[in-house]
Amino acid sequence: MELIKIGKVGKTHGFKGHLKVLIDEFYMQDFTDIKVVFINELPFFILQKDINTAQQAIVLLEEIDTKEKAQRLQGKEIYAKEDDLTEILEEEAYLGLIGYGIIDEKLGVIGEIEQIIEMPFQIMAQLFRDKKEILVPLNDDFILKIDVVKKQVVMRLPDGFLAVFN
Repeated sequence: MELIKIGKVGKTHGFKGHLKVLIDEFYMQDFTDIKVVFINELPFFILQKDINTAQQAIVLLEEIDTKEKAQRLQGKEIYAKEDDLTEILEEEAYLGLIGYGIIDEKLGVIGEIEQIIEMPFQIMAQLFRDKKEILVPLNDDFILKIDVVKKQVVMRLPDGFLAVFN
């Protein structure tokens, strides 16, 4: 099980163990549905959750029922299971893929990513093959694996995808 840092515990709130938590804005949408968080690698079930802003919430965690218990968690990082989080689909997250090769599981090497382009509702990898521009959508439906060691994005592109660019 992989844990991803999503935020940090702030100050206590009240006397019954409530905590202010600061959640990375990107993960706040996921946080609204998360039922378990990890602090110091220990799981805590969320009993109550009030979201105040795009980055702040007040939570009550199981077994944290006093201000003193809550104070022990102040300043600690909050993690969530990777399975509870949606994939990162924004341009900044994909900028690190420039220079990676795109490999289709059936067709093999497609080309090297020259640029990441943000279009309405879609992030595209721009590459050139036989001096022709090809724009490949970077989304969960097509990406099978990102291999950081080999600098490759392994994909399952739709049948006939490359024919559009001929």
